[in-house]
Amino acid sequence: MEKCKVDNENANLISYFLKSLGANYYYELELKDPQLEALKRIRLKCDEKCFYKFIIAASVIAYRLKTSGEIYWKSLSEFEIKRSDPYRSIEEFILKNRELSRNAKLKRLYLLKDREEVLSLNLENYKKDLGKLYEDLLKIYGTPYQKTISFACKMFHYGLITEGIHAMVPDQIPIPLDNRVLKVTKSLKLIKGQMKVNCALKAWREISKKSGIDQLHIDVFIWRKLYFALY
Repeated sequence: MEKCKVDNENANLISYFLKSLGANYYYELELKDPQLEALKRIRLKCDEKCFYKFIIAASVIAYRLKTSGEIYWKSLSEFEIKRSDPYRSIEEFILKNRELSRNAKLKRLYLLKDREEVLSLNLENYKKDLGKLYEDLLKIYGTPYQKTISFACKMFHYGLITEGIHAMVPDQIPIPLDNRVLKVTKSLKLIKGQMKVNCALKAWREISKKSGIDQLHIDVFIWRKLYFALY
């Protein structure tokens, strides 16, 4: 089986470029993200606990979408949300919209709801440390990595921004490695040999370390700018 490894020369070039943009550039990109605008509308329908539970639940089922992520969150922002039971709202959204992999998504949702007490008790801790949220979600789903868990941390971070909080993103949270990020990874020739998830994760982890830009902000740049420049 063909092995893969990071192309250090190309990774260094991307690292230098990302660093040259400056931290404020990434914050400005976040503020213009349609997904953030959708969260602002959702916040108007929820109290604090409902809001963050809704964000996490909607994020961990955000795979095999029938639309773009931007339209997905726009649709959620227009959906009726039950303040007393945000999980029920997500369940109804899945069923009404006939989401792909419906049964698997419902299973993920119910597993999260079963651990609702853990999430509620640690809400304030998550605000201070997104890494804690990442670790707790890994434990709930019993996995070393899932892109939707990284995505949940990204959207939780966006939720904090709606409240005027710009939290630090810890190094331990990897980039949400979806198809768009994988295509960019391939186009930038960051991997030598066969493209594999573990190699792609390693490449972006190294780029983040060298550039000083956390991986969730790199993801924002890929989604908002780089992907459209390449395709």
